[in-house]
Amino acid sequence: MALPHLAPYDPLDPAHHADPAARLTEARDRCPVSQPRPGVHFLARHDDVRDVLTDPETYSSVDNFSMEDGARTADLPAATITMLDPPDHTALRTRLRRWFAPALIRKQEPGVRDIVTDVLGTWRPGQEVEIYTDLARQVPTRVVYAFLGLPEEDWERLREWADAIDEIVPRVPIDMPEFVALTRYLGEQFAARAAAPATGEGVLDGLAHPADGEPPLTPVEAVIHSFQLIVAATDTTASLITNLLHELLADRSHWERLLADRSLVPAAIEESLRHDAPLQYVLRTVKQQREISGCPVNPGDRLAVSLQSANWDERAWGADAADYSLDRPVGHATPMAFGYGVHTCLGAPLARLQARVVLEELLERFPDLRLAPGYRRESPPGLVMVRRPARLDVVL
Repeated sequence: MALPHLAPYDPLDPAHHADPAARLTEARDRCPVSQPRPGVHFLARHDDVRDVLTDPETYSSVDNFSMEDGARTADLPAATITMLDPPDHTALRTRLRRWFAPALIRKQEPGVRDIVTDVLGTWRPGQEVEIYTDLARQVPTRVVYAFLGLPEEDWERLREWADAIDEIVPRVPIDMPEFVALTRYLGEQFAARAAAPATGEGVLDGLAHPADGEPPLTPVEAVIHSFQLIVAATDTTASLITNLLHELLADRSHWERLLADRSLVPAAIEESLRHDAPLQYVLRTVKQQREISGCPVNPGDRLAVSLQSANWDERAWGADAADYSLDRPVGHATPMAFGYGVHTCLGAPLARLQARVVLEELLERFPDLRLAPGYRRESPPGLVMVRRPARLDVVL
């Protein structure tokens, strides 16, 4: 039933983001392409989202990181992969993709499991812990630093810098002290690897020693690509892990099913990604005049493309789209949690691997895991791009 008192969904309004379900349902039903701000259109339906994300010639990713007061390509020393269009994007993605090949990601599993077991090593049954800070945030930061090949003794100060940056993403001023410190550090690490023989260990070494036929990267380009990996791979994966455990414990029958049948673990992760997309929306800029669901959009207009609303669209997922279900049929709609089209997240396999290992280890070590007494989900204040609980208190 329509709720006419609701305002259009505004992705920059924290109040709308904190409890989006009713507003997004209203948008899909009554106004699938709305205009919450001048020159900004919000896309709510699955098919419109899919069509825009698969048409980079019409809808550009340049400067797509923030609608207001955010980074612009011209302000950065080198463009990130998220802010490029083909053919520049194609060339860079091809270069970086070899680090995310399935065979290489599979080789990361022992290291990921070591990191997870190290984090869980001091936990004991009956203890109360906060999942986001004590686990979900710890694992991806360590994994990405190991993936880059950065020395373990530096991980703690790297985490402090990255945490400060994540708190204000997407508005990261390039003179921010933590940004300066992190990029300077990455530059020093790149220079050290470029001056030494190739070891084949870590992405940063690979960037310093291009494969045959690849042009060398400048130090600035290598630093920006490494920085992008750190920022993109930490809070979104932490949100995935937190959201996954919240859904499994909020209705503990889901957890009980996984205890009885571990083959459901991949389905639990995929349904979490659909039901609680860590990244709520992405941005595009219109390059050619078009109509989207009957709404005209003009060159220069910005599109806020709602991954979450696409994943909740009843037209694509059925009448129970708002529910978390371990029995969700596979293949009849396109999940959008990692984007779609040419900008599908390169790090998606690594994020899935971490979520799987975390879930497997918790099921094995703490089968009685449950929400802490009196726990209530609340959204982080002011968070407008990432979906997760502000905290997740559990008893082991």
